[in-house]
Amino acid sequence: MTSSRFENILATFCSPALMGKKVSNLVSVSKEEVPEVSTLVNSYNQKLNRHDIKIKKVCECGERILLLVYREELLRNHLLTSEIREILMNYGYSKSNTTDEDLEILSRKMQKIKFPHEIGVFLGYPLSDVQGFIENKGRNYKYCGYWKVYKDTQEAQKIFSMYDDLKNFMVSELDYGRNLDNIIGQFQNINIA
Repeated sequence: MTSSRFENILATFCSPALMGKKVSNLVSVSKEEVPEVSTLVNSYNQKLNRHDIKIKKVCECGERILLLVYREELLRNHLLTSEIREILMNYGYSKSNTTDEDLEILSRKMQKIKFPHEIGVFLGYPLSDVQGFIENKGRNYKYCGYWKVYKDTQEAQKIFSMYDDLKNFMVSELDYGRNLDNIIGQFQNINIA
């Protein structure tokens, strides 16, 4: 039962990353709801690594664990772009860091600051919206969905709609009795969005 609950949480909050349409997603998991969350993370890393998907615990408090679910190659390539490296260097990351080193720095920062400004970079949000959020201290946005939009609301709404479609697809597949590994494997031959 707990395994199916964990899969439902991942499908509901991380389907864009699971389906390869986003570099990563964050999800907060209640230790009360899913008591074996750490064990499940290890188990699902073994299952999903063959799809280039990793799950990393980035923060833990008494009641919850914050997980980053990411496509390793997509995130690595994203973090290596010059614009992203420049922003990360402004927040204390090195130009030559590996993805694992960047994630360790982010994890240490999240133990002190709940959501450091650069988190949007790791989640693949448009740079204009990450910069808009920082400059406006989270206010004055044009639209709010999966993130606060400061620039292109029309494009963001298309992306948000695609993310909703992916979530609905994955959750309905789980409801039909399939598991994440099978859904992700089959998706490589299907084009949802």
